[in-house]
Amino acid sequence: MINNPYTYLFISFLVLFAILILFFNLKPNKTLLNNKILLKNLLESFDLELPEELKRLEKSSTDPQKKLS
Repeated sequence: MINNPYTYLFISFLVLFAILILFFNLKPNKTLLNNKILLKNLLESFDLELPEELKRLEKSSTDPQKKLS
């Protein structure tokens, strides 16, 4: 057995920290569509060629002119 009481506190802190990291990395709001939209915006900002799959994404979410109309 471990005789040092601070070791239990340290191990408990590590377990809590690992649970928090897993919680923030596995959030359900990270969807494939959000990642594709982010990638499309990034490629457009660098003036790079977009793949066909990203060109087909809905343009209403990225086009500010259509939001104002």
